[in-house]
Amino acid sequence: MKAQMKLFLLIAMCGLIGVTACKKGKDTETAVDEGPHRPASPSGTMSLHGTYSQSGAIGTFRDCTTGEQWIVAHEGDNLALEEAYVASGVPSGSPVVVTVEGGIDYRARPEGSGREVMLIVARFVQLGPGKTCH
Repeated sequence: MKAQMKLFLLIAMCGLIGVTACKKGKDTETAVDEGPHRPASPSGTMSLHGTYSQSGAIGTFRDCTTGEQWIVAHEGDNLALEEAYVASGVPSGSPVVVTVEGGIDYRARPEGSGREVMLIVARFVQLGPGKTCH
């Protein structure tokens, strides 16, 4: 019974702080708020469709499904995402629609001290189509 209570409390906490912060390390099929709208991805990652913008050295991703926004960590396949953004010719800071596979985790803030939730791009999939979320 104790294990069931712990699981209930964990699920309740995820709901309070935002389920996405609790997804790290879970397969797409077992994540609490996953549904048929997200295709399966490599273990430990999610397929994410959203808008990406870059201003200076900071890239930001806003998920089309949830509206959540994260800074993109400078690791994984982030360089491919940045290069595609620059090659698209959009003005700096303008959002473009992208699809990536990745996950979220706490990382050191790019400016200042402390840590914050960031998107870690495991694989850049595509830029576009479209300029906004549908």
